Amino acid sequence: MQIEEQDDGVPEISGNGYPKQIIWRQKVMLLDTFYASQCRGIIKIVCIAMCFFAIVLVCGSQPVNDERGPALFFCFLGILVSFGVLVEYTFMINTHISATKGFIIESLLYVVVSVGLLVSAILLWVFCAAHWANMNPAWATMPALATAALFLCSGLYFVEICVLINDARRCSWRPPQPTNSVLPH
Repeated sequence: MQIEEQDDGVPEISGNGYPKQIIWRQKVMLLDTFYASQCRGIIKIVCIAMCFFAIVLVCGSQPVNDERGPALFFCFLGILVSFGVLVEYTFMINTHISATKGFIIESLLYVVVSVGLLVSAILLWVFCAAHWANMNPAWATMPALATAALFLCSGLYFVEICVLINDARRCSWRPPQPTNSVLPH
């Protein structure tokens, strides 16, 4: 494969192999274009869409106190984390860090987002949906839907943690070590 000099800044796609190689400004970039169509990529896209939908529902609910703030923060954090990890795997940045560190960072981010969304859903349910159900039942619909969306987002991130752990277990198999046992003569 030869790299031709280009001055116009237009990327050149070379080959039909995997991973896809793009030459842009005399640098070779590798792209994993199949990641978004695999299980983990689809879950990330669904998480991004669901967090955006939850943001819309949370913004549409009438607040009692400041129970919408944590929900909006953790939904936005969930979108950032999912999009960041999607970009990381698509541009194959994960090949430049160790698998253990990448697993720890990714799982820690998913745990923080999942627990944050769960706590935000409980706060919105207790302080907003229950309040409006007692005061004005017509205003309780939107907080109840927002709460359900937050619970679903939290569940999706929990599923993402389970899939990540399953992939890590499958990819980190080590053969059993021989034991030093003394057999009777």
